[in-house]
Amino acid sequence: MNLVLQRMLSRVLGVTLRAKIMGLVVGLLLTLAAAAIFQTERSIGPFLNQQLDVQGISTATYIADRSPEYIYRWDLFRLYTLVRDARNSNENIRYIFIVDPEEKVLVDTFGNALPSGLLKANQVGASEPFHVSVIDTEEGLIRDMALPISGGKLGTVRIGMSVKGIAQAKSNLLTSLILVTFSVLLLGIFLATQLSRILTTPYRRMMEGTRIIAAGDLSYRLPEWSIQDEGGQLTQAFNGMIENMEASARKIEELSIMRRGLAGKVMRLQEKERLHLARELHDETSQSLASLRLGLKYAEEAPSLEEMKTRLTDVRHFLDETFDGIRRLVTELRPHVLEEGEIGLAIKRYAEEYKKRFGIEVDVTIADLPEGLSSETASSLYRIVQEVLTNVVRHAKASQVSIVLNSYQEDINLTIEDNGIGFNVPEVMAKRVENRKFGLFGIQERVMAFGGTSQIESAPGQGTTIYVKVPGGANVWKN
Repeated sequence: MNLVLQRMLSRVLGVTLRAKIMGLVVGLLLTLAAAAIFQTERSIGPFLNQQLDVQGISTATYIADRSPEYIYRWDLFRLYTLVRDARNSNENIRYIFIVDPEEKVLVDTFGNALPSGLLKANQVGASEPFHVSVIDTEEGLIRDMALPISGGKLGTVRIGMSVKGIAQAKSNLLTSLILVTFSVLLLGIFLATQLSRILTTPYRRMMEGTRIIAAGDLSYRLPEWSIQDEGGQLTQAFNGMIENMEASARKIEELSIMRRGLAGKVMRLQEKERLHLARELHDETSQSLASLRLGLKYAEEAPSLEEMKTRLTDVRHFLDETFDGIRRLVTELRPHVLEEGEIGLAIKRYAEEYKKRFGIEVDVTIADLPEGLSSETASSLYRIVQEVLTNVVRHAKASQVSIVLNSYQEDINLTIEDNGIGFNVPEVMAKRVENRKFGLFGIQERVMAFGGTSQIESAPGQGTTIYVKVPGGANVWKN
């Protein structure tokens, strides 16, 4: 079933843009027309019934105001004349009759006796000014209105209003609305046709131009579109793109002559980059795999099945962390600004991304750091910052981190401080293998590679501060 629906949807969406525009406009017009007809049919009936009730109540009120004089004098002829004239004044009035308080008919417009059951079909309450009932008769629905005369002391006026006129008016209105809607639909189809033609012309030209360009003719240009809308802007952009492609093709042809001479150099650079990547992956993954091996051995020696599950859960968590670390290493392996020794800019960018990702405030201060830092030194300092901030997220539960990087007499000083929960430094360093804490060890290794020193100050509940000092030398600054 889903496959059938997908195929149908694919066919519908696979039609041309012009057909989509036409379908959208026609569908919108049909929807609006259906909504208008539905709403009109729904609301016109109650409105016309209300107007019919207003007419009937108005006539009944007129008769009730004029009839007491004739009833007191028992002038039934004038009373009948009053009822007859009122009946003849409105074609929607089917009948009128007046009954006394004992429900005896005084006058009526039937000529003969009242139809059976009509007298009891509508009764007005003592506290009601009038009462309307709908009666289903052989001639159709009748809205019967009862209005008391002199508060009911002299009787009641009954008027029957036929709804045939309402039905006819409603039918005429709906017919007119359907005709108008059909006319608007035809006009909409015509306008949609013209609009779709105008809107799709730039795209059709672009498709034709794409085929020509794909055949290798980069000298082709699309005809200028006179209307400066999105289609015209797209035409100009397309022609500009072709001009750029043509210029690029010439440059590529010129550069292709130099490829043989550059091939050897490129290969050497690739090998150098592979070596660098292999070293980085080795630093990350070998420690993780060693820790996993220890963790699995530790789980293997568990005294019980439950303890083994617990230890394997720890191993799985660390494996997840290892995967995250590898993914992070792939995506954040080396910012390009480090090639120029722009360690400050690299750290600031990383701090911004770090804040967005983890919601931890990072304050970066770069002071008195001259230009000329070697890319190797910049890379190592950058990796130290990455490792420390990673430990902050995993363990410190901090909300703020401060990073200060400066230079004093050619020495590089890096200070990183957080307001986290802290830890017992000697205990953690002594058990770093057992607890899989290789980040601090990696920091020390990086600093020692440059003959530098590192110091960690922390205590439970007092945050953590890491000091790194790299002495100036030939391998720290560019030659």
